[in-house]
Amino acid sequence: MPEVLVFSGPALPLLDLSEQIKPEGWNLHVRTSESSVDDVMRAAGVADFILVYGHGVSDDVLRAARKTKLVQLCSAGFDGVNLELAGEMGIPVANNGGTNAVPVAEFAITLTLAAIRHLVITDSHTRAGDWMRPELDGRDSHELFGATVGIIGAGRIGSTVAGMLRGFETTTLYTDPVRSKKAEEFGATRVDLDELLERSDIVTLHTALNTSTNGLIGERELKLMKNTAVLVNTCRGPVIQEPALHSALVDGEIWGAGIDVFEQEPVDPNNPILKLENVVVAPHVAGKSYESYPRRVRFAFENMSRVWDGGAPESIVVPE
Repeated sequence: MPEVLVFSGPALPLLDLSEQIKPEGWNLHVRTSESSVDDVMRAAGVADFILVYGHGVSDDVLRAARKTKLVQLCSAGFDGVNLELAGEMGIPVANNGGTNAVPVAEFAITLTLAAIRHLVITDSHTRAGDWMRPELDGRDSHELFGATVGIIGAGRIGSTVAGMLRGFETTTLYTDPVRSKKAEEFGATRVDLDELLERSDIVTLHTALNTSTNGLIGERELKLMKNTAVLVNTCRGPVIQEPALHSALVDGEIWGAGIDVFEQEPVDPNNPILKLENVVVAPHVAGKSYESYPRRVRFAFENMSRVWDGGAPESIVVPE
């Protein structure tokens, strides 16, 4: 029966579900950041599969995983794994197959609405007894309905955003190295990055983090955006250059932002972005939902079972 090395951060719902959903006879070896190096290496040496819950896989673990047939991630992102080394070791790497696309897409729209309707500020001031501050009278509150929305990265999550936006009758643009038939079926138009930034009222990021997207949105890109635009990030923090974002928000080069991910996580409480009232922030929770957890775990075990039975895994990620 398969031996599965499970790397887990604070993801107890996923661990509990793994015990419930795993095929009969499969053995799970759970390791955390508190596990000793020797303990992890011993488990890696006998692992038929490596299952990753909110945790990276070090190069040393990959080198030790000589029996491993698949590294299975429960996240959409794969920046915690050295894909080149995994390829040299002959170990395919798969992400979660879009099983968290719905909650991430919903959360991107949630951050958008919270930002353009000043939700966090209105909540805190109402609770404090400060009813209807003059700046909240609607003259600087905006609608998503009919806006132009630009999606950077139209994979499973980005195309799901495009589908959800149909109810808001937005003009939807997207940029992606690969044409997205699904996004286009939802009415999105493919354009280059500069055109998307120049035309969009809302820009939402849904791209993987790799060498081509690290620091993708910097000073030049922010200056291309409308001074009434909102930038939303639910993918990976380093896709945006945070000092440039802070300056753009302070100087009024863009109107606001909704940020679920940061360059450093957990975010430094002294990060100056947290001091700005035109930003809505969250602690990297976009993909976390009660409904998505069992989808992730089922997909993971179905994919590993497919490989164990001699088939090819789905949702493989490859180096650039």
